[in-house]
Amino acid sequence: MAEFTAADLAVEEQYKLMSGAIIPRPIALTVTMGPDGPNAAPFSFFNCIGVSPPMFMIACSPKTGPKSGGSSGLLKDTVANLRHHPEMVVHIVDFELRNRMNACALDYDSSVNELEIAGFNTAPSKLVEPPRITDCRVAFESRLIDIHEMGTLPYYVIFGEVVHFHMDDAVVNESLHVDPETLDALGRMAGNGGYTKITDKFTMPFLHPPGSAPPEEAVTKARDIAKTDRSG
Repeated sequence: MAEFTAADLAVEEQYKLMSGAIIPRPIALTVTMGPDGPNAAPFSFFNCIGVSPPMFMIACSPKTGPKSGGSSGLLKDTVANLRHHPEMVVHIVDFELRNRMNACALDYDSSVNELEIAGFNTAPSKLVEPPRITDCRVAFESRLIDIHEMGTLPYYVIFGEVVHFHMDDAVVNESLHVDPETLDALGRMAGNGGYTKITDKFTMPFLHPPGSAPPEEAVTKARDIAKTDRSG
């Protein structure tokens, strides 16, 4: 088995291992408001944190990128805009919007409106100032909780709170269950241009409800099922 001490690796090598192994990653197409108007940018270092209230995180490298080996001190527009106006709308990107999302990923000047370049349709949000993209099946109107600077580059970890949900009727049912096949969300893989779709869904046995110690029969069943997996 290959082994590496993180401190012995260059920044580019650390990035290869992290982005190549932590897959697939969801994509947050994030709309913020800056002095020159709206900005849209996709981020794949993104995930939910928890609920009560609903919270998420987005990690953003400096403008020079994670592979530069050092920081220029320049902020990406998303971080700069959130410090100027602490609101955003985060969208889940589906396969049919992959090219429009990709058009927003270029390193434009802060005065450029990526929404116009990508040809996205927008509408006013309910509770925040940045507009939402109506083409997306899921949009989270959100307010900034905090931005943490972490690491030596540094990375800017954005913590947000969802204050209003927009869910396409075809995606969510009356019980608030989201249909992953209809959502058809993109996932980020490693390398330039590496993406994936959710095309292989399967279920696992529900052995025991969380919140209490499992009975002996549930432990025995878990042990027996575990033996069927690859070992070594």
